[in-house]
Amino acid sequence: MKLKQRLLASAALALALVNPLNAAEPYRVGYNNWIGFISFFVAQENGAFEKAGLDVVGKSFNAPGEGLVPLLSGNLDAHLTTLDSVILKAANAPGKLSIVSLVDTSAGADALVAKKSIKELASLKGARIGVTIGECNDVLLGKALEKAGLSRKEVNITNLDPDAAGAALKAGSVDAAVTWEPWISQLAGNSGANVLFSTADTPNLLLDCVAVSTNDKRAEETKKFIAVLDETTKFVRENPEQAAKLVSKTIEVPADEIVDMLTKLKLYDSAESKAQMADTVVTIGEELSAFFKAQDIISKDVDISEILKPDYLP
Repeated sequence: MKLKQRLLASAALALALVNPLNAAEPYRVGYNNWIGFISFFVAQENGAFEKAGLDVVGKSFNAPGEGLVPLLSGNLDAHLTTLDSVILKAANAPGKLSIVSLVDTSAGADALVAKKSIKELASLKGARIGVTIGECNDVLLGKALEKAGLSRKEVNITNLDPDAAGAALKAGSVDAAVTWEPWISQLAGNSGANVLFSTADTPNLLLDCVAVSTNDKRAEETKKFIAVLDETTKFVRENPEQAAKLVSKTIEVPADEIVDMLTKLKLYDSAESKAQMADTVVTIGEELSAFFKAQDIISKDVDISEILKPDYLP
């Protein structure tokens, strides 16, 4: 090797030893701007990922399922998404996805919200409803219509992602919207809209999780990522006000509103993830799979037990 080449190689090695984050590709994580992912946002803001030796780069998507395609194509290393989104994708790509951790479950942070004049579920007959067809909000709408004794044919459904649905209700272009926080609080507070049905009425229906490809070539980094989320979740629980201040600018919501929204969630640490993945998640997964099959969204049931990989958890 020529002297110049040896010097360049030595310099590169020295740089890698001084700053190991520069020696590896970034760990790429997909997410959407959902309050339930607060532990991820906090870890980005307080440097927890860097302290664990991870160079985490986030990629934002409008809806929970959107990041699963780039995850499968190798353009993401992990995706923060919903259980139902994984089930939908797994139906068409069996054996390709794994759920390695739970993040949270919504307990009022997703809701069917209607304009001021619609005060009960039965009054939705003939209403224009914005919802993300075929994803988690559609499942919630199905539960609400079932409770109201209405069929999907008795309402007019427009396919909108949760943010767009909230904006459409605010603008008056739909009569009701299946949306999430912070839209729920904003619509109910500023527009006098009515929360007709929420995840508080159907516990554990909407679960958020960390999904990876079954061909996970960065398993050790994934385990570090989950360990950081675990520790950060505990921090958020113990310090909600401090956590809210850290992420207020990131998710564009005032800190006091974030603290209030956290009361509508159950954040899972790793121990709780293990317990839920051994029992509740399987049951809920079977229910979601059956719902999607009944709606002809998928053609066969998905065995959720084959997707769950709790061995990644610390």
